[in-house]
Amino acid sequence: MASLITIKGPNTGRRFPLDEKCTVIGRQPDAPIYLESLAVSRHHARVVCDDGVYYVEDTGSSNGTFVNGHRIGGRVPFTERDTLQIGPYELNLLVDRATPGGSEPAQIIRSRVEAQLSNHTLFANNSAQKLQVMLEIARDLGHTLDIDPLLGRLLEHLLRMFIPADRGMVLLCEGDRLVVRAQRTRHQGDSTDFPYSRTIVRKALDEGVGLLSKDVRGDRNLVLSATLVSLNLRSFLCVPLLGWENRPLGVIQLDCLRSGQAFKHEDLEMLTAIALQAGLVLQNAAYHAERLREERLRQEIMMARDIQQQFLPGEFGLIGPTADLFARCLPAREVSGDLYDFFKLPDGRVAFFVGDVSGKSMPAALFMIAVRTLARHLAPSATGAADFLQRPNLALAGDNPTHLFVTLIFGIYDARDGSVLLAIGGHPPPMLRRADGQVEVLNIKPGMLLGSAPIPLRITDTRLVLQPGETFILYTDGYAEATAPDGKTEFGVDRLREVLGGPRTALPLEACMLEASAAIRRFTGKDELQDDQTLLLLRRRSTLAPK
Repeated sequence: MASLITIKGPNTGRRFPLDEKCTVIGRQPDAPIYLESLAVSRHHARVVCDDGVYYVEDTGSSNGTFVNGHRIGGRVPFTERDTLQIGPYELNLLVDRATPGGSEPAQIIRSRVEAQLSNHTLFANNSAQKLQVMLEIARDLGHTLDIDPLLGRLLEHLLRMFIPADRGMVLLCEGDRLVVRAQRTRHQGDSTDFPYSRTIVRKALDEGVGLLSKDVRGDRNLVLSATLVSLNLRSFLCVPLLGWENRPLGVIQLDCLRSGQAFKHEDLEMLTAIALQAGLVLQNAAYHAERLREERLRQEIMMARDIQQQFLPGEFGLIGPTADLFARCLPAREVSGDLYDFFKLPDGRVAFFVGDVSGKSMPAALFMIAVRTLARHLAPSATGAADFLQRPNLALAGDNPTHLFVTLIFGIYDARDGSVLLAIGGHPPPMLRRADGQVEVLNIKPGMLLGSAPIPLRITDTRLVLQPGETFILYTDGYAEATAPDGKTEFGVDRLREVLGGPRTALPLEACMLEASAAIRRFTGKDELQDDQTLLLLRRRSTLAPK
């Protein structure tokens, strides 16, 4: 005998028996399933049973018939795991699996119940006792959000509550696996490493049902695998732990080993009801633990950002009184894969560079620090800019398990004559702003990026001389490749030339950088950066140039 039960809407909990072949649902008073809402048509739908398989059909209703939230057209299959919605009513199918003649079908388990809050039979028997027990468990479990102590307390409650239980365990989902997270036994000295049947716990979890075997050896419907025989069980309960929106979290299993003891169907209903509540508590605890992990990670990332910023120099007066220098790295995330640096060489010249590490977030930031450390170590012994780039490339490519790489533009400035020696490894070419505000892209071959292969880079030195009032501009592609709200149009090098040239030529270098950043925000329509942005400006002073 099958029936529909109302799980939501008017008369929640009401059952409607189904005929063996076809049952009409509608607002017509003489309909076998009468739903009085005006949102229901007089002959709205019907449930058909064909060779033991149930189907739902819409019969031309005005407001439609829905199965699992989807409006149906013709006949669709309907199972106990589906939800039927007609107007304000939501209904589930309940099927009595007993076959004619009193025999039971060949199931694995003799008794089972649906682990759903909509299953009102869980609370129908001994409702006062169940309420009291669940309140006690809720009060005790509410004292901690630490999962392992929480599970231990739950099992201690269950062993006191279920007299036949000799031991209990909780298994939780970790990816695709079920892992034992808590175990308790009634008898001291028993092993705490309890074996269990993977078939049974998987059935409870995958089907969302509580399972009971009253007599494992004598249950003719229980398939006795070698595992079950070896467990030496008399009786067991196994119920799923379900979280929000019936998310499977794990299972609770209680085992009876003593002769003369056995679990009953009432025990199954009780444990299933408790597991429904415990599942929500467990997910709250997991959510709390995840929030704590996220907060710890956030704090660690902020510390990493502070440490990374300390690696970027800010003493821009290092270059001396004949030139101005300014640089800024703006990370798109908490930490950046961009970098810049400048430092004095033993002969008094100033080395400077800008780089962009492939990738994002923490791996790129760590790689950036490695590049910066290598640069400071190798630059003093290099014979020129091109020779310098060869050295970190070989060091990075020779031991690079992360397979990250970096584009780098490296220069050496001589304050005595304003000359700059340059070499580029896969980086966008620099720009030169003339004293009259005209900005041009320098025609320098970019060469190969660093860290991808331990081979010599095909790069050479390029020498130029900054005239008084001219500015050397190094940048990363976060400026040129910023996109407009259409997701296609890029800011581009020409716009960057325009925003850094013209009337901005006489501005202090920091003001120039701020103008460029503001132009990017106006172009993208967002304050958040799409990519890291780094800009380095080196200007040779003239008598009219501001400091």
